[in-house]
Amino acid sequence: MVTILLLEDEHYIRRFIKQLVSGNPLVDKVIDTPSGKEAIGLAGKYKPNIALLDIKLAPGEGLDGIQVAKTIHDYLNPETHFVFITGYSEYAIESFAVHPYDYILKPLEEGKLDEVISNLAVKVKDKIGTGHGPRKITVKAGNKQYIISLENIIFIEKQGKCSLIHTESGIYKSYQTMESFESMLGSNFLRVHRSFIVNLNKIRGIREVGNRSHMIDFDGYDRVALMSRYKYEKHRRMFTPL
Repeated sequence: MVTILLLEDEHYIRRFIKQLVSGNPLVDKVIDTPSGKEAIGLAGKYKPNIALLDIKLAPGEGLDGIQVAKTIHDYLNPETHFVFITGYSEYAIESFAVHPYDYILKPLEEGKLDEVISNLAVKVKDKIGTGHGPRKITVKAGNKQYIISLENIIFIEKQGKCSLIHTESGIYKSYQTMESFESMLGSNFLRVHRSFIVNLNKIRGIREVGNRSHMIDFDGYDRVALMSRYKYEKHRRMFTPL
């Protein structure tokens, strides 16, 4: 499913773009908003594959499209492809901080926009079809950001309002949600409990610990993860009992 987030504060332009993009047979869903703050919330909820962002928003917003893109890229979904739509060419250089796929100036050319969306949608669907996820994720821990290889992650654990990322090199504390991690991780990761996501390649085995509860043990790591009874029954063939 190719989902597009559209941020444009001018009503008639937003409606025009939404109608045009929605008519593309490769696009499944278009979520639109005039607000930068709402765009960030929608990005966290829907994890769009593509974001079409107007750069210069209404003065009262406090955000511009580039700031919205940076928030999405750094904290919500680094796999989102960004296309900036604006009437101000001077923003082009600044926008490349988030490596945009393209930059379209107003007034819009229907053919140009449709071509960009079609090319990106094909790229997204090809990636989904191969089952390949990102090889690295960007995680904010305190006032720092870390780039973590997926192969080094053992499991992710929810503790209160934060998430603990257990890796071969240490534990990172982040305030990103479990849902956001699920959207970023590849097919080698499985949500086994509301508070645990595990790397299937790191599991040594699973054991029952009473009351039909289960714990997952990992190769070379002394911490364990919990697995819900429902998830165990659903995925039991994937695991080796201890």
